[in-house]
Amino acid sequence: MDAKNFWIRNATLITGDGPREADLRVDGERIAELTVRENGPTAIADPDVDGAGLWLLPGGVDAHVHFGMPLAGGARSRGWRESSAAALRGGTTTVIDFANPERGEPLPAAVASWRAAADGRCLCDYGLHVTVCDAGPERLAEIPALAAAGCPTFKAFLAYKGRLMLTPDELGRVMAAVRDAGGRLLLHAEDGELNAAREAALFHTGRTGPAWHPAAHPPESEIAAVGVAIDLATAAGCPLTVVHVSTAGALAALREARAGGADVAAEACLQHLYRDESWYASGDEHDEALTAIFSPPLRTPADAAALRAGLAAGDIAHLATDHCEFTLAVKRDALRGGFAAVPNGAPGVGERLIVAYSRSVVSGEITPADWVRLCCEAPARGAGLARKGRLEAGADADLVLFDPAAVGTRLPLDAEGSLWTGEDWRGAVRRVWRRGELVVDDGGPAPALTPGRFLPRSL
Repeated sequence: MDAKNFWIRNATLITGDGPREADLRVDGERIAELTVRENGPTAIADPDVDGAGLWLLPGGVDAHVHFGMPLAGGARSRGWRESSAAALRGGTTTVIDFANPERGEPLPAAVASWRAAADGRCLCDYGLHVTVCDAGPERLAEIPALAAAGCPTFKAFLAYKGRLMLTPDELGRVMAAVRDAGGRLLLHAEDGELNAAREAALFHTGRTGPAWHPAAHPPESEIAAVGVAIDLATAAGCPLTVVHVSTAGALAALREARAGGADVAAEACLQHLYRDESWYASGDEHDEALTAIFSPPLRTPADAAALRAGLAAGDIAHLATDHCEFTLAVKRDALRGGFAAVPNGAPGVGERLIVAYSRSVVSGEITPADWVRLCCEAPARGAGLARKGRLEAGADADLVLFDPAAVGTRLPLDAEGSLWTGEDWRGAVRRVWRRGELVVDDGGPAPALTPGRFLPRSL
């Protein structure tokens, strides 16, 4: 196949506006044109691709991942190349990671360090959010230049006391700086003081196994923190996205604030939609509970149902994964220090499209158009990636041929200790192009993959 100029014929194009019967031409790295099919299937000529019976989607955009993230003590989440390869196999061609500074490290230095780790290794195109865990004047003064240089989204925490947590006053100052820079703030919204007190009480009474992890992160912690964040963002006039919303109460608060005119949004992640707190019921001696150590934890089935209802209702801006993969061996070893010492995280970047399709599209909870909007179009638009997530002339030729009739798909694609183990999944990714280059063929990686590119963004 000529990677520079070819047609994809006879597939059904799926966009956020619904299905279209059209052929699509790639020229170099871009989508060149779309031609509506009015008289049935189109004849195939070399080097065209026949997509008959398949759906053609824009490449997925996961706006919340952690590839190769180092932690204190030497642990590191699965690396850029391995994680991005899983993303491509699952139909995600663009990711946005987080540059996390060390204490006292300038924010631009953290961005440079993260780019040095990713460049040449990340097979997806990628961007970076910037974590702000210091509200001092020196750090805040660095925000405008970073936004202008293509990193306009910043992350802060009301959680993780003694490590990343900001006080409400400090968070207000960060919001003002992000607002003035024309950026957007992403927030991990849990009450760090409440979580720390719960954790201390659990450890004091010997309740340190993985099944006790959710007790240190109660639902009221998230709901209270979301309320504080909404008030601060409204007062500051700062655009706000609360990441990995996990409770019905937090989602309702964000919905109400948005209805009142506030620029606030909810991000949901795969695990909180399609898994629930029963994963902790297996007890401390089983790996299921250990696999589900991440924050916020899994919630009740009612919370999960409320989040899924929010997908179709427009209450959730986009669907992400918070992909942060640690092996079970690493988690088991860390558990010697109790659940609080276990690295938080789970894989999902490669499973996102198939899990959401299997559980929400096939069931009729959302339409195929909703699915593409939540997994492709909306995360690209919200992150300032104008050329990504769209099937339109001029957009990057990030394309996925998806088989909606496939059954018995095996997950996880490439992970250990996954929430998604099984062979009962529906749908399959057949081919993937990243900027016109074939990167996945027949569900597996193409023989030689070139690295992805860093993407400067503008809101």
